[in-house]
Amino acid sequence: MYAFARRALVTVSALALVAACHSAPPPPPPPPAPLSDSAAAALRWVDAHVTAFGATDSLATPSERGAILSLTDGARIIGISELTEGVHEFPLAVRRLLFTLADSGVRGLAIQGPMPEALEVDRYVRTGTGDPRRLLRALGSWRWETREMLALVDAMREWNRTHGSDRQLGFYGFEIPTAAHAVAVLTSLPDSIAGVSLKAWLRTQYTCVQENESAHWGLEGRASDSTFWNRCGPMTTAALDSIVALRQRTTIASRAATLAYAEEMARLVQHHVSVGLRHMTRQAGNADHVMFLANSLGRTARLLVWGGDVEMGRLTLDRTTVQTGVPLGDSLKQRFRNIAFAVGEGVVRARRPAIGARGGGEPSGLTDVTLRRPAPGTFEDVFVRAQPSGFWLDARALPADTAGKWLHGPHPMRLITELYAQEAADAFQTPIELPTYYDAVLFIKHVTAAKQ
Repeated sequence: MYAFARRALVTVSALALVAACHSAPPPPPPPPAPLSDSAAAALRWVDAHVTAFGATDSLATPSERGAILSLTDGARIIGISELTEGVHEFPLAVRRLLFTLADSGVRGLAIQGPMPEALEVDRYVRTGTGDPRRLLRALGSWRWETREMLALVDAMREWNRTHGSDRQLGFYGFEIPTAAHAVAVLTSLPDSIAGVSLKAWLRTQYTCVQENESAHWGLEGRASDSTFWNRCGPMTTAALDSIVALRQRTTIASRAATLAYAEEMARLVQHHVSVGLRHMTRQAGNADHVMFLANSLGRTARLLVWGGDVEMGRLTLDRTTVQTGVPLGDSLKQRFRNIAFAVGEGVVRARRPAIGARGGGEPSGLTDVTLRRPAPGTFEDVFVRAQPSGFWLDARALPADTAGKWLHGPHPMRLITELYAQEAADAFQTPIELPTYYDAVLFIKHVTAAKQ
């Protein structure tokens, strides 16, 4: 996910000497350059056809609701890529999207975060168990420790508290950097619930997971790697079966609830071992995680997936980093729809690359950074001139005329993960094609920084 950020840091460092020479305050920005004829035609089409999005609205308007339902009709997985991260408005948009789709079968939100730790947040939004601030902190990134994320999970908790079991919403992650937390939950069940003997046996069964994750893959060779995972498969399956059997025998409600949660973790570990055994690529593994989550919610359940940067896009970044949206699109076809989130102007929460006379260094701490005006020739340079302050653009309906040809692209679009510097704003862009890469765009003209 953050390969782009590292690439951008290298680019910014290369510009350090140039930037260091400009110590005086920058002059006021010049007025935007006139649009080309084709870009002007694209702007006219946007003004005439997009659906307005009000960033301050708590609920979708009827027209926005209709646009969302039309865009996602028939899709089992709906992905949204946070091309510009660190803004206040995006989690609010995700909340609106999630609650709108809850009426059409969406039963959960999956973020690009660790699956075992995210299950703790899922338990909170379903039952109120735990401190949401602490649980979000355990997800391992400042992006989840914001006031906006806290408001989102609290809104999901309130939804579940006021809706029936058939309309509950879950909170998930779709990456497994390690299953250590899941194993810790399973091997630390209270003696009063699991019993001393079963706990000791579970510790033995789950030892293989730690061995697999700490092994120096490649030094042992693929045959040895498979030996590890093959041994771990039956062991984790047997552990899951024992936890299921114990839950079915339990008659005390509080203990049954604890074991139901343990069963979720045990199924996750079993899935993790299955992915490891198949030696899947990063993107294929992530796609498999997404489908595991969707299937766990039910055969007809739908899932909203929040990807960082271009993760939900059907594209390959820098010719090497294949995004999770590629295998999802290949396997689901029209049952996968994806949306790019883009912004015009304003402020983001980010780290500024260190720029000095001797070149780049470590990035600074998080701070509010002002975005440079969209560059000529970019999608944002057209979108920021549109009449609505925000809008949904359904790229599947682009015309075949000059406007449509321009909107198809490719044109650059901002890609800001954790680093950003106005001095090298062009480095924080990547070419996007519509609808080849994304079925739709959610654009907000002016944004404010996320709050911690």
